[in-house]
Amino acid sequence: MYDTIPVTEIMVEDVVTAPPDATATEAATLLRDEGVSSVIVARDGDPVGIVTEGDFATQLCERRDLGHVELSAVMSTPLTTVESTASIVDAVELLQSSDIEHLPVVDGGNTDDHGPLVGIITTTELSYYVPHLARERGRPETTLTRRQVRTDTKYERDDWAFEYHSADESTVAVGDTARFSKSITDDDVEAFADVTGDTNRLHLENDYAAETRFGERIVHGVLANGLISAALARLPGLTIYLSQESSFRAPLPIGDRATAVCEVVEDLGGSKYRIETVVLDGDDTTVLEGSAVVLIDDLPPIAVNERDAATTESSD
Repeated sequence: MYDTIPVTEIMVEDVVTAPPDATATEAATLLRDEGVSSVIVARDGDPVGIVTEGDFATQLCERRDLGHVELSAVMSTPLTTVESTASIVDAVELLQSSDIEHLPVVDGGNTDDHGPLVGIITTTELSYYVPHLARERGRPETTLTRRQVRTDTKYERDDWAFEYHSADESTVAVGDTARFSKSITDDDVEAFADVTGDTNRLHLENDYAAETRFGERIVHGVLANGLISAALARLPGLTIYLSQESSFRAPLPIGDRATAVCEVVEDLGGSKYRIETVVLDGDDTTVLEGSAVVLIDDLPPIAVNERDAATTESSD
């Protein structure tokens, strides 16, 4: 089925571009202001190179001042592109074989003579729509790298997303909101079943699930509820779960990118807070809703020391 779906159906059409003579600082500003992970370097509408967040990290290590360096000097080239008529399976294979995460879509081939730029597809878009394709094509799970970027979690992964909105991001207060999202894959469901013993065939067998009211396999409700725990774990401080009430409103299909939204609604005193919790599916349909009570302790000394060390290093 995926061989017949063109990349144009899932590509991002609003591509952020810059000319070859733009400075690296101008491109970095575009990355920040547009909230994207890459800028396509284009000349007269045709792509000639690309600069990504990873490129900037590399260049910052090798150059002291990028303010006046033109993109033509730091962009990745030759550029790998994919035709707009190609399938998403073709895109997966190109991303894997080229070991890249950003693939411009053009009208006119993937040779050195690129056609007009019409969009871009990345591993992020693929994880939203077809999270299992990479596994089917033999891509190891380790390509979704684990990163140590916080002092309160052991690791993060590139396909996870977390946002925290607060007047003071170092503390918890009424009105704060936290969002955590990830795709819940077939591997996630199978691992959860194996660890917990909940091997209900509704979650594990296609033919069995097709004959139920849902018509397809769905994610365990408690696994979906776990996204709330993931969001709460990233609140400022050490989060300790005291209680959770949840009502399940809709099934969550396997492969959907689910999002937990947590809003602090009441300060109960003694560093305890009541939080309204919601999990949404990829279409923003409410899968479950409820409330939680958490206790926020101070981080242990080891985490505080690591945080202070990281702050000192970044300011040097």
